[in-house]
Amino acid sequence: MTCDYYLEQAKSNEQAARSLEQTYPDWAITICFYAALHWVEYYACITECNIELKYPWPSRHNSRKDYVRDLANQLGNRSLRNAYIELEGESRKARYLQDITTNAKLYYTKNKFRVTQSFQNLQKIKQVLGS
Repeated sequence: MTCDYYLEQAKSNEQAARSLEQTYPDWAITICFYAALHWVEYYACITECNIELKYPWPSRHNSRKDYVRDLANQLGNRSLRNAYIELEGESRKARYLQDITTNAKLYYTKNKFRVTQSFQNLQKIKQVLGS
């Protein structure tokens, strides 16, 4: 597998998220997170960092979060870490209904700013890792 696989998947996920933004905003947020995840994997691949070996956690999500934290410090870009953490948190909220008292679709339809913020966080991640 080449690094381009991750890049193609990130772009595909973002397109899917955009197509669902109005009708299923909860899924758009979840897919934005997965697009960000693939941007992180792409960057790790092109810089030849094996995240799982360098950050041995039982959960790949925890390994990736540690990698993003260290990468943000290394690049002097705190917004990278913040964007990733916020996006993961919104995705968890959308998927597992954490801290919401209604269904996720209704919650994000009423709170469109969270959807917009999720797309903005994805753009921050793309900007840093895609350059």
